[in-house]
Amino acid sequence: MATVNNWIDHLTAASKAEGGAAGPIFPGAGSEGILVIILVIIWIGWTVISSKQESDKLEKLARRKPSSNAWKGNITDG
Repeated sequence: MATVNNWIDHLTAASKAEGGAAGPIFPGAGSEGILVIILVIIWIGWTVISSKQESDKLEKLARRKPSSNAWKGNITDG
């Protein structure tokens, strides 16, 4: 592996050798769009799953039909 002593000279030499600007200096350059799309899909999936879980929990609580004085027993539903 080559040692770089002067970063500016290294980029300038690469730029002159290739006839243009130096290429990306970190791996995965250009994949940001794909990563954002994956993140949005995961976010939407997580939102749908958590919404369903919360709805199921609220339906279970509604089936119990607690009275207006149920809080006096200080029993938590977990």
